[in-house]
Parts: sequence; structure tokens; C-alpha cells
Amino acid sequence: MAKYNLTWQDTDVQLLEAMLLASGEEGGAPLHEILLMADAVDGTVLTHADVEQGLEKLMSVGYVAIKKNKLLLTPAFLQDYESIDGAEDERKALEQLLQTKELKAENLDEPKILIKKYKLKNQYQAYLEQFGGEE
Repeated sequence: MAKYNLTWQDTDVQLLEAMLLASGEEGGAPLHEILLMADAVDGTVLTHADVEQGLEKLMSVGYVAIKKNKLLLTPAFLQDYESIDGAEDERKALEQLLQTKELKAENLDEPKILIKKYKLKNQYQAYLEQFGGEE
């Protein structure tokens, strides 16, 4: 079995879309705001595994960074995002954008360490306790 999931999933697109909507002008948002936005958009409840794997992949292609307690969209993502044609359907546009980014196992090691330092599991657990949801 592969150590990492090296294909883009629908949940990765949902996570990226929620980050885009939650981050606003600051370009970043705390995890709970991103999870609430995913739920608000279409009732999506991202699991801890969805979030962890999605962040690993998005960080490995340079689209997401962690700064203090916030998840940030990088300038590289924002530049690529602005260059998407036909962004009428945002989810489809984000999906197409991600499909252009190749996932490589060797690029996922550092994000895994950074996510651990960010204490994603604790933050996800706090979100569940505060807002309910499933795991």
C-alpha cells in the first residue's frame, strides 16, 4: 500500500474552496472557520482524515501554508487561481487547477511534520466539541 494518497480527491477541492471563501482579504483563516465554511457551502462535513490529507497535498504543491494558528493560501495559489479560465463554476475551476499539479510522495514529508506541529488533531477535536459534527 502506498504511504501517501497521490491523487486529488473531491474533498481536496472542497477544502480548497472553503479556504478560499473563509480566508477573505487576509488570505488565511483558522481551521474552524474553514470547516464551518465547507459545511455552509453545501453541507460538506470534512473528516479529520480529509482535512489532514488535503492539507498535506495542498502544502506539497505550494498552495497552502501554516502561520501561527491560521491556514494561509499562498501567493502561488492566488496567482494560479487568477489565471483560471471559466471560473463561473468555482469548484470545477479549482478541480481543473489541482489536476495540473502533480503530487509526489517525496514532497509530502515536510507538510506532514508541519501539520503535526500545527496540532491539527487537537484543533479538529476542538471544532467538533464546539460545533458538533462527525468523525
